[in-house]
Amino acid sequence: MEDSFSTAPSRRSLLLAGLIATAMTAAVLMILPDIDVPTALGGNLRPVQITALTVTNSIIAYLVLLQFYADHKLSNGLLSVAFGYSALMSGYLLINLPGVFSTSGGFPPGSRMAIWLWLARLGGTAFLILLAMLVLQRQQDRPLSKRVRCQALSLCVLAPLGLAWFAVAVLSRLVPDLDLLIKDNSDYSALTHSGIGAYLLASWFVALLSVLLVTRLRSAFHCWLALSCYSYLLYLITVCSSSIRYTVGWHASRFFELAAAGIMLGALLFEVLKLQTRLQHSYRQAYEASIHDSLTGLSSRRHFDAVLKMALQQQARHQAPLTLLMADIDFFKQYNDHFGHVEGDRCIQRIAACMAEQLRGGDTVARYGGEEFVAILQYCDLVQARQAAERFRAAVESLALPTPPGSLRPVVTVSVGLYCHPANRPATAGWLVEQADRSLYAAKRAGRNRIGSSETSPTAA
Repeated sequence: MEDSFSTAPSRRSLLLAGLIATAMTAAVLMILPDIDVPTALGGNLRPVQITALTVTNSIIAYLVLLQFYADHKLSNGLLSVAFGYSALMSGYLLINLPGVFSTSGGFPPGSRMAIWLWLARLGGTAFLILLAMLVLQRQQDRPLSKRVRCQALSLCVLAPLGLAWFAVAVLSRLVPDLDLLIKDNSDYSALTHSGIGAYLLASWFVALLSVLLVTRLRSAFHCWLALSCYSYLLYLITVCSSSIRYTVGWHASRFFELAAAGIMLGALLFEVLKLQTRLQHSYRQAYEASIHDSLTGLSSRRHFDAVLKMALQQQARHQAPLTLLMADIDFFKQYNDHFGHVEGDRCIQRIAACMAEQLRGGDTVARYGGEEFVAILQYCDLVQARQAAERFRAAVESLALPTPPGSLRPVVTVSVGLYCHPANRPATAGWLVEQADRSLYAAKRAGRNRIGSSETSPTAA
């Protein structure tokens, strides 16, 4: 079974992704004329936006890391690092926003450190996505060897922390005074026109292009990753097209940023849902295969053993008789040797179907061995059991399956043994099978094509 991230996108998924991209593009075009119109929201939603971004990217990083843990593909590990790094950078900004955890201090909007965190987060995430695509192209996403799996997993967990620390503690000291690019009236046009905007736009354009060229959208995961990159590109286009904070364009750009993370999270959760559905389907198939015989469709020997134990428990509670019926095809080896294994299998299948038809719907009929069958008849006394066994024996004889030349009988027959265990008598499953088996061999010794029964009282179990 394929893992969820390698599943090819369906036509519906591609159509939905295309519709979402078209809708977001149309939204950008619609707000361009009013992009600098102020809104009454101000910066009140900023903590909520950053919180949502931090939480969403953290969940994405965790889900992709789980996929890396499952398939050990380095490209998924790097993508986990990318989203984990983005979550840490936005989380660091959140805890330093004035009014969130403290009324003073921190990084006010437009400050040098706030601008640097924004720049480092977006640029670093785009670079890591590009790096993941380069690794995917170079290695063709081959799983890592066992020798480096643990080291790579530890590195993917620690790398976001290391990169975030390096960006905040080291690189932030090397950048110029970015706060000079934003005026007191919240005009940040100088920031976007300084080359920073062009750099970020180019970074995400290259990241989007690398996803498209390397993956060619052959998997559903990479399809939604490309759409997420496109959302970030629209976010930056909207930011660079506007010039003042807390305007229609400024708030709309935050929507596209959250949409980029939301698209990835929704896609991952949907992939997890599909994987869970396939796992449940595989489990049901495996369970059905374990309780049914592949040749006849009857219950398997393992399922028979389990049902017999439960039947004994029910008999003890309800004080009802329990009958075990065991049948064997007469002279089947001669039939199989003469007609071949294919015809032998067909003979077993027809007799198995005949046995299932002649017994009650609630009875458990199983293939016990090569040409042996067994049935559990609950709440069935000796008289009823003999009637059922005779119906089965006669039905097999009426099939008129020809026997090899020189056989004692012209058609295939079966011998049937049964044991009816009375109520109020303890017994074990093995003891019941032994009694039914003795009855079967008694029928064979008596000439076959007949019913043998054991009415011996069981000893205490």
